[in-house]
Amino acid sequence: MTAPASPDEPRQDQPPLRDLEVQANAFTGEEAATGHFADTLGRWTVGAADLGVPHLVPSPVDPAHWRDPRVGWGVILPEREGLDPVALATADDAPEPIRELVVQRQGKVLRYRPGTALAQWALRDYAGGGDLFTAASPQGMGAQELPLYLLIAASPADVPWQVQYALNPVRYVGRLDLDDAGLANYVSALMDGWRDSTASYAAPLVWSVDHGGGDITTLMREVIGAGLHDTFAADADMPGLRYVDGSVTDATGAALTAALTELRPLVIVTTSHGKTGPLSDPDQMRRDLGMLVDASHQVVDPTALTATWSPDGAVWFAQACCSAGADQPSAYEGLFAESGTVGRVLTEVARLGAQTAPTPRALLGAAKPLRAFIGQVEPTFNWTMSFPPNQADLTASLRRTVYEGICGGKPVGMALAAYYDVIGSLLVNHGRALKSFNVGSTTALDLAAYSKATAYDRASTVLLGDPTVAIPLPGAAPPGQPLPA
Repeated sequence: MTAPASPDEPRQDQPPLRDLEVQANAFTGEEAATGHFADTLGRWTVGAADLGVPHLVPSPVDPAHWRDPRVGWGVILPEREGLDPVALATADDAPEPIRELVVQRQGKVLRYRPGTALAQWALRDYAGGGDLFTAASPQGMGAQELPLYLLIAASPADVPWQVQYALNPVRYVGRLDLDDAGLANYVSALMDGWRDSTASYAAPLVWSVDHGGGDITTLMREVIGAGLHDTFAADADMPGLRYVDGSVTDATGAALTAALTELRPLVIVTTSHGKTGPLSDPDQMRRDLGMLVDASHQVVDPTALTATWSPDGAVWFAQACCSAGADQPSAYEGLFAESGTVGRVLTEVARLGAQTAPTPRALLGAAKPLRAFIGQVEPTFNWTMSFPPNQADLTASLRRTVYEGICGGKPVGMALAAYYDVIGSLLVNHGRALKSFNVGSTTALDLAAYSKATAYDRASTVLLGDPTVAIPLPGAAPPGQPLPA
């Protein structure tokens, strides 16, 4: 028996395709349309298909590509008295390294203007012709647009922390507040892409103090330190991981210094108290503000760290009270009783005035500077890390920020967006709880306080350094070649 022909094989008795009558689903009013191929079939077939120029919706912009004008990078400067609008549209009054950076990046210059008619503050775009009210401003580098990446090149006394807090949920924001030498070091490394850095992706460092006895450092170690250690340990690209676990060994300043010197880590995570005393000595408080407190209750002096170790392009997340700086007034003013230690700490630290802490200033301004420092302007609390009613862990987004974002090679400002995402929801919950309280729900006030405090906890975790910086991934560029800053 002869097997039937395959559907792909023409029957031997079938005429060529070009000789067949063709039917079309068109009706002339008298008959259905039929026809035969023309003698020019061959010429038509081999000609290029002309379907016109496609007019599809453009591909969405990649937010990591900060040089794209639809994304953009800009610098926020104070509005100096005595300068005319033409001068304020430029960065000519900024320190020389900032001027050079703006020229190299063709960045937008924005001026912080407090006390405007419609808001507590605005960012004025003198070159673009108007004030930008941040939450709803369109993104980009055009007139009346606000870049996605913003560098505040000023102290918090000149451009307040509150500006950074408000921008954090809607833009990728960093800050540089360094002396002249430190600023020159940082901007030089930034523009060069940390070309000669020898910091190791393969050897992240986690240092977690644990004082035990119900102290908050135990919770910090468990949810941040141990959590990130477990994630790093499962990553085959991080075989040199070091975990200084304060529950089983003394997490001292000496141990931290030794690990930094030996490993040269590209990613550093520390959890500890931050120094906020003695409350009766403001000069010492200012000198030691936010320095990490080790297992022996001694401060980790950044000068001692850099005596044997160079930051060299690393990114450091420091969960410690005031590790990034202090504000006046505190965001939590009026929340805690003055008779308690928390209330007294908030009051006395606020008396110091708005400032950046000494540790990030030293590390970001070093001869081989840190790429970025992520720290806190306010204290964090046990109940902003673990929800009191059910002890639910609230730090998953922070761990994702560090591992999936920073260790994933995203610009650090972009990586932090995952941590700030919940601020809007928390503030919505705060408003709803207040509405319930106003109609008689006595328990709603607790939820309102919790929601507002947690929102401030997220917003006051800030980035110091330029928000576009990203760590190089293994194999991402030939050795010695600069990467985009």
